[in-house]
Amino acid sequence: MKELHTQRLILRAWEPEDAVFLLDLVSRSQTVQYLGPDPMPMTTFEQAAATIIVRRRAVREHGQGIWAITLRNGGELVGNLLCKPMSEQMQRLIGMGLADQPREIGWHLHADAKGQGYAMEAARAVLDYANKRNVTTEILAIVDPRNTPSLQLCERLGMQRFGSTTGYVSPEHVVFLVPSANDDGQRVRDDGR
Repeated sequence: MKELHTQRLILRAWEPEDAVFLLDLVSRSQTVQYLGPDPMPMTTFEQAAATIIVRRRAVREHGQGIWAITLRNGGELVGNLLCKPMSEQMQRLIGMGLADQPREIGWHLHADAKGQGYAMEAARAVLDYANKRNVTTEILAIVDPRNTPSLQLCERLGMQRFGSTTGYVSPEHVVFLVPSANDDGQRVRDDGR
């Protein structure tokens, strides 16, 4: 996984010593509140350490990753950003009928880091990286409609509302799509739409 640099941020691999921060991030109800019908905050250091091991193994291809977001000045951790292939099971659950295995992009910022443009800066860096790596599969964001900041971020990133789904988690979620470079500008779906 490639380390990415922006004006204010470094997106890097999660390290074992990041477990304390990850526990603090994912133990907060406001961080996980939009992650399903019964979100379960992380409760132990051991869970955080195990999650980091999984994150480090999860992605090995270029153009994708599960990054720790850190401040360029000082290295303070501020959040998490992922861009990784969506599982076949998840594709079936959301029922969007895409022809190829899409990737999902998502982010979580620590409460102390919100409202400073870090999610926008990090997401733009990852999308630029995927584009430079000629990632040709669709990139989706699946957003709870109550999550106004993420809805607004998707729109500011130029993502297009592609539809909605109740299969991801309850309640209904909005599906955003990163515009691709298809010759005709149309999305490729395997259900004929």
